[in-house]
Amino acid sequence: MKVSNALLEEAAKIYKVLSNTNRIKILYFLEDNEADVSTIVDNVNLPQPLVSHQLAILYQYQLVTRNKMGTHVFYCLDDPHILEMVDAMLGHVSHEIKGEPHPYKNASQIKKRR
Repeated sequence: MKVSNALLEEAAKIYKVLSNTNRIKILYFLEDNEADVSTIVDNVNLPQPLVSHQLAILYQYQLVTRNKMGTHVFYCLDDPHILEMVDAMLGHVSHEIKGEPHPYKNASQIKKRR
């Protein structure tokens, strides 16, 4: 698969956004919830200014959406696939920590990775 430099640069920006533990916590909370800032604050145990700042970054990179209802703004996950990416990384990290080899479903996957 050929990938353009522009596409690679955009992907790198998203990985940089995902390099923050607090942002990942917020994304996981929003996986099954649509919530306002105060609800997110209560559930991820982070201060309100920090949550608001992280939500602004996640919104800027289209990882969350927001809907205004009256005086409240509700956030939800924009693309659930983003957490599949995070899950894959967590799987990688769990093998790395244990010093175990990474499982492949079949030999063709090993060839594709080379």
